[in-house]
Amino acid sequence: MNFLGWNYRGLENSRTVRALNDLVRDRNPDILFLSETISVANIIEKLRVKFKYVQCFSIDRVGRSGVLTVFWRSIVDVFIDSYSQNHIDLVFNENGATSWSLTLYYGFLERTRRREAWDMICRLSKASSLPWCILGDFNDLLYSSDNQGIHPHPGSLIEGFRKALEESMLSEIDLEGGLFTWEEGKGSNDWVQERLDRVFATREWWLKFPLCKLSVITDPVSDHEPIFMEFTETTITKRKFRFKFENTWLKEPSFIRDVTDQWEKVHCSNLIPKLISVSKYMGKWGRNFFNKFKEKVRRQKEILDDLKNKSYDNSVR
Repeated sequence: MNFLGWNYRGLENSRTVRALNDLVRDRNPDILFLSETISVANIIEKLRVKFKYVQCFSIDRVGRSGVLTVFWRSIVDVFIDSYSQNHIDLVFNENGATSWSLTLYYGFLERTRRREAWDMICRLSKASSLPWCILGDFNDLLYSSDNQGIHPHPGSLIEGFRKALEESMLSEIDLEGGLFTWEEGKGSNDWVQERLDRVFATREWWLKFPLCKLSVITDPVSDHEPIFMEFTETTITKRKFRFKFENTWLKEPSFIRDVTDQWEKVHCSNLIPKLISVSKYMGKWGRNFFNKFKEKVRRQKEILDDLKNKSYDNSVR
């Protein structure tokens, strides 16, 4: 199962609809989440039919706030558990029983409402005992490096967001393909880039989907980049999800340095996702090391074969 989320305005614009159509065709997401779309029900229904989704659910627009909409295919057994102007809470059924939950989230834009946003995340974390994942546009930054521009993000807001995540026992899923998901003023002196769209999960969810993959997709139509996540359950990939440490790696001078750098790059309050991320990195490092080792062996064999085939005038008789 996979997921595509995109925060962008203007479904009435033919250019953005074409871009969305290309994304759905290329990625074929089982779940599609659109936030801040500024659209109306008849357009959303046309999109549902166009993209061949079996159902959709939208939050009514209030004032200038954008619409939150989720589409899903028939292969997904899901129901809406709760919703508000800022979230849609989905619960997934597997084998006839509730299995895990996914919250599609859009944070308050106003900085004066940050405390309200953090409190909402904490409330949602306590609403269910199921393995839980929350994703979307948080309009918050977790690290100072999440911002690139002339105006630094206030440290008090970073600290408040981080405390809310720690209280909710959430760890972040690594993002591949780019450092930022939103930009404004490109090409000007006021150009700013930030990582606003993120995905977090509880320890129980991580244990269920240890091989999930999150990536950002570059698209020139919106100021927000789409994010794409592939869910892979442990039970399906148990044979593939094996990690074996090789002592010979320690003989390579760069191994300790590379693994240490990777460990420090993974910002997680929960040990499980950090270990999974670093072990996946070591597995990839080990495959590259093995390929290089095989190449060294091949070259040495060529040298030996070349020496064996040489004839010497002063050879011993």
